[in-house]
Amino acid sequence: MANEITYNLQLKATNGSIVHDYRTGTLYADQTGTVATGGVQTIGTAAEAFTMGDVATSGFAYFRNNGPTNYVEIGTGTGTNFAAFIKLKSGEAAVCRLGTNAPTGKANVSSVNVHYLIMQD
Repeated sequence: MANEITYNLQLKATNGSIVHDYRTGTLYADQTGTVATGGVQTIGTAAEAFTMGDVATSGFAYFRNNGPTNYVEIGTGTGTNFAAFIKLKSGEAAVCRLGTNAPTGKANVSSVNVHYLIMQD
């Protein structure tokens, strides 16, 4: 099969007379596997791995910061090797195709609950 994943993106920013409006319409992506993992994971202030379950090769992922005030960063590595590629403030969400099989998260100030879904590529 093909086009197992369907997604829509829209980003609009209006600041005074400056307007940015991006609408990709419906996009499709292939998924060779059927395995996925996710749920809600509490992410602390030290970088920690997201539970990958049986997902061997990551594909599309969804992350949402359910925390009330603090931001969370999604990235790779732990300790001094942590490198963020997504920053989510309270209530924000992101969808991306992961380029790592070991995504990690790190909260600012105090722990936050992150709702996530990682699908096999």
